[in-house]
Amino acid sequence: MTAGASPDEDPGLIERLDAGEPARSPEEAAARAPYERLLARIRDLDDIAPPGDWEDETVARWSRARRRRRLGVVLGGAAAAGAALAAVLLLRPCAAPTPTGLEVTVLDPSGSIRRGDAAVGQLLRARASADQAYVELRVYLGTRRVARCPGDPACRRDGSVLELDWKLVEAGTYQVILLSSLSDIPAGQGTLEGDVLDARDSGASTETRSFTVTP
Repeated sequence: MTAGASPDEDPGLIERLDAGEPARSPEEAAARAPYERLLARIRDLDDIAPPGDWEDETVARWSRARRRRRLGVVLGGAAAAGAALAAVLLLRPCAAPTPTGLEVTVLDPSGSIRRGDAAVGQLLRARASADQAYVELRVYLGTRRVARCPGDPACRRDGSVLELDWKLVEAGTYQVILLSSLSDIPAGQGTLEGDVLDARDSGASTETRSFTVTP
């Protein structure tokens, strides 16, 4: 073995070191010195036992980190929701009035108010304040418009109240929509989605009630 030989040049060097054999020459002792120091540090680490509560402390640290991540998600979600709400408020047409209030009831043939789902043969009564410049009540069965007030013979206006009575002759899901605006409300396309889009594009506000009619 030559002076300064490495384990690559003398593969037996590490084996003799691991077996506890003494160095065979001063040169081998010098080559082994760095490895001996490293092994001594590893043995020192082996002699250091973790504290008795290391498992509890590890769980506590993990829980704290998890709470911080959850808090970050909640705060981030709240910030996003606030930004979305601000965008809605900023994009809302300034000229559109707020809904004036919509009341929807279903009456039995005797005239008493029906509780729960309605049934075919009963009477729908929709009422709304009519103190805005333009106010309409519209009734849809599914997506199809079946009544419009003003415009339907069953519609009436009493002072500042607009009222519509509509006989329920078909089963299904009904939508009653109040439209209010400072300008004329478009007649619409006769469908729920089309009418609402046209009304909102014109600056009208909408308020909706829905209910189910059973056979």
